[in-house]
Amino acid sequence: VLALVVLVVVGVLIFVWARRRFISGDGRPIMLCARRDSADERWRLGLARLGSERFEWFSMVGPSFRPEVSWLRGELDFGGAKPLADPIPGLAEPVSVSGGAAGRICEFAFAPAAYTAVRAWLESSPPGYNVNVA
Repeated sequence: VLALVVLVVVGVLIFVWARRRFISGDGRPIMLCARRDSADERWRLGLARLGSERFEWFSMVGPSFRPEVSWLRGELDFGGAKPLADPIPGLAEPVSVSGGAAGRICEFAFAPAAYTAVRAWLESSPPGYNVNVA
């Protein structure tokens, strides 16, 4: 019985590691980020991935290799960051920002450096996008 328990625990750890490697596999930047759909809900820790065209959020725990939230870069709108009084395990001095696209609004919590990276990504143009604009 003990060997079976150890085998299950090792299997779960290997799966979590492999899922994390798959999510970040092609070199796109990922960062810790918490999300909640409304102020009444609790924060869910996950991974935010920035692509050339999409902002994607994956839950930290779960079997899915697909993002729970995926928005096009041109449609995404983030508000201003506010310091968060609630501690979120894994995020040092988190800042909260509301973001939305396509009629769906979520609140995200980032570490300050991660928020700066997301804001810079959002405000810059993706490669080849509006290249003829003067």
